[in-house]
Amino acid sequence: MTLFRDMRGLAVLALPLALVSLPVWAEEGGAEKGGLPQLDVSLFPEQIFWLAITFALLYALMAGVALPRVAKTQTNRKQVIATEIEAARAANEKAKLTVASVEKSLAEARNKAREHVNEMLAQVGTETASAQSVQEKELLRQLHRAEADIAVTREAALNAIHSDAADLAAVAVEKLVGFKLQVRA
Repeated sequence: MTLFRDMRGLAVLALPLALVSLPVWAEEGGAEKGGLPQLDVSLFPEQIFWLAITFALLYALMAGVALPRVAKTQTNRKQVIATEIEAARAANEKAKLTVASVEKSLAEARNKAREHVNEMLAQVGTETASAQSVQEKELLRQLHRAEADIAVTREAALNAIHSDAADLAAVAVEKLVGFKLQVRA
């Protein structure tokens, strides 16, 4: 800060000197001579003097004001970047933990779903086996009933065929021989 105060003092001194030299230059007829004042050899010492003062003033301003501010800005920016990187790392770790937690929950849910599906399949298998057993018993019962009905119907049909055959034979004998046979029932 003392350098900044020194630069203010230097600027306060340099400004009046610059203003004082303007009327001198105007009195000498600087622009009326027809040439460029920078190339006038008689003005070189004065130009070198002002060059040195201006250079010193600008150097002091850069060294005392601009460069410290740039350095401060860079330092602040580095701190902000470091803070943001640390926050990003923390967020990344938190995200990894969350992903791990979600994957664990998904694995547990899949296992529960598999168990539930297996239980349902076992229950359906048991119910299917039970229903199939009941149907098989019912079909066997109906089969036995149908076989019994078929046997009765066959017996009746055979009896009817025998009876009809006996009647037919009696009619044939009667027509051939001429007398009537007695058929036993």
